[in-house]
Amino acid sequence: MQHWVNILSVGMIEIALFWLILSNSRRSIIYAFSTILVLVFSINIQFWTFGFAVTKLITGIMAMLLLLITPTEEALPGGIAGIGRIFRALSLGMGIMIILSTLSGTTQFLSLNVEQTLPSLTILWCGFLMIAFSKDPFRIILGLLTLLTGFEIIYSSVERSLLINALLTAVYLLIAVIGSYLMMPASPEEKP
Repeated sequence: MQHWVNILSVGMIEIALFWLILSNSRRSIIYAFSTILVLVFSINIQFWTFGFAVTKLITGIMAMLLLLITPTEEALPGGIAGIGRIFRALSLGMGIMIILSTLSGTTQFLSLNVEQTLPSLTILWCGFLMIAFSKDPFRIILGLLTLLTGFEIIYSSVERSLLINALLTAVYLLIAVIGSYLMMPASPEEKP
């Protein structure tokens, strides 16, 4: 790693990913996701232009706030207690171990720094797990946003085109808007 601060940022991203996947309340999930966004910004600012990194941060915060203010019919399900949380934590931990064991080859293949490759792959893995383990629309939409956050780190480092990155930002916001619409309770006329 080029800077010692990145070791701290990457470690905190890993902790925030465990927090994200093990959280049961909406508020805790939002706090974990916002922590991930800020930590990814602290890494991206070193490799991207300031405006580009701030745009990604503001887009993530806008999408998160849009999902947060969406009225929902019911609260988040309490989650699977005990063995389900252990399974999710073990799945994330094993994925991180696999990513760490293949990190040197992956870094050479992608032609990126370790500071970009490790967080992006672990965030991608966490996004896949959130989509796979959840039936709740809020968690699925946040899993999609998490997946896209990890993808943006890799793709934006490879492709520096402003148009392509603006389209990725538009897709990010579009997922949040569609997810917000899908989470809204049905009106009395629409209920059977």
